[in-house]
Parts: sequence; C-alpha cells; structure tokens
Amino acid sequence: MKKLVLALVTVLAVVSCKDNNEVKPEELGNYLIYTSLTASKFDKIEVKLDGKTVGLLAKPFVPSTIISVPPCGSETEGIVLNISRPIGSYSLDAVATLNGKQVTKWSSSLRFETGSCKRTRLTSDL
Repeated sequence: MKKLVLALVTVLAVVSCKDNNEVKPEELGNYLIYTSLTASKFDKIEVKLDGKTVGLLAKPFVPSTIISVPPCGSETEGIVLNISRPIGSYSLDAVATLNGKQVTKWSSSLRFETGSCKRTRLTSDL
C-alpha cells in the first residue's frame, strides 16, 4: 500500500510541475516591400534579406483614391511582399531586371520591431 501511495504522489508531482523552460513565441515585426516602378521598366525584382531571397516582385503596386499604400498584413503575390522577422536589423538588397539585364538595384537596412508594420517602397528614376 505504501508503494502505491508513493507511486501516486510521484505521478501527481510530475504531472503538476510547470515547465520552467516554456518556449515563448518569437517577437516579430513586419515589413511590406513593394515598388512604384512602371511595369514596362522591369520584368522582376528579386528581394533579399541578409543575402537570402525572400520573394519576387513582378508588377508595381498601383495606389488608388482609397488606398495609397498597401495595408498592414496584406500580401499580393508578385506585387506586395509581407515579410515577418524577429526583432533586429537586416540588410535589404533588391535587383530589378528587364530582359535578363540589371536595370537598377537597392541596398538599405531594415529594422524589424515587435508588433510593428513598416513599409519600404522601391523607387528609381528609370
């Protein structure tokens, strides 16, 4: 009987213990990347963060009388990239090509902040 009680107490102790090493969700920030280049000026724009491709833009974002910038949380394939990353700074590099030839490029630093939604518009005087 004592062994049964001891086993029961041990099981209850293990089950009721809270895991002190719980994994907390990462704190993320968002950036929307888009371009206002005229569609005839590029075929695609390859976008990289810290040297890794995160997406391609194939068409410009066209503002309307209702929406002048892409809304937070939106993503439209080939038009607006919605990138989520842990807080910190990242290098942004993007290259626009037309008929297989580079026509312009961009380099900058992006700072992702917890819960934020920032935008970067790729522009050029092409």
